[in-house]
Amino acid sequence: MQYQPAYQQPQQQYINPGQIDTSFNSGLDAISRCPSVFIKQRPDYLESLGFCEKKNVYYVYQSDTMGNKPDFKHQAPIFKCKEESSCWQRNCLPGACRAFDLKVKQYDQKQDTNTVFKLSREFKCTFLCLARPMMEVQLQNGGKIGYICYPFMCCDKGVEIRDENNSLIYSVKGSCCQWPFLVQLPCEACQRARFDILDSQGQKVSELWKESAGFCNALCNVDATNFRLMFPVQSTSRQKALLLAAALFIDFNYFEESPQDQNQNSM
Repeated sequence: MQYQPAYQQPQQQYINPGQIDTSFNSGLDAISRCPSVFIKQRPDYLESLGFCEKKNVYYVYQSDTMGNKPDFKHQAPIFKCKEESSCWQRNCLPGACRAFDLKVKQYDQKQDTNTVFKLSREFKCTFLCLARPMMEVQLQNGGKIGYICYPFMCCDKGVEIRDENNSLIYSVKGSCCQWPFLVQLPCEACQRARFDILDSQGQKVSELWKESAGFCNALCNVDATNFRLMFPVQSTSRQKALLLAAALFIDFNYFEESPQDQNQNSM
């Protein structure tokens, strides 16, 4: 199914994934030419059986200007994102608190590739407006790209995106009155949530959508979150990397559950 988002990006024509230029070299060049990406989390079926929480793995695909789901059988990812974290934190702490590193590597099915950029978040014992989590985004050589901040919000859900100088670039906000935040139902429409991407002046410039992982995965409580991320028209490669990091940060904050959380929700 192809989606037509409520927000239409200005001055941008529809581009089919087959027409997108894939002749990039490496690093951030791989994302600089993408009008949007589709983020697919690798499902882990052992977790749904009550086994321990395993490391999250995400695949990032080029998409068209509407962020529609690509053909996974015929299109290779551009990035592979793999979590590095301790076993006890994954299984004992909620996703919004635990520390982790996420290494974003250029995808190669045959061999391990160099890290393009890395996302790092320290453990924070968060309570209301105190000790709010923050994630740092770095290049492979250690140069800072920016930060993803998790501000205290009474009603909305979202994050703030800041550059290397800690200046606000974008805000990503979604209403708490959406089905995924209210009740867990397996129907695909009840798994979708919209986040508006706002610039530093508060003007809406694009959208991020949490998408359904499928009826069967949701029914079996399989941890597999998908996102459609449509980049703002004038965004740079660094800003796109930060927006990608923000989508992953949102998954950890709002849609990641430890086994203890799942047991409490099922009681």
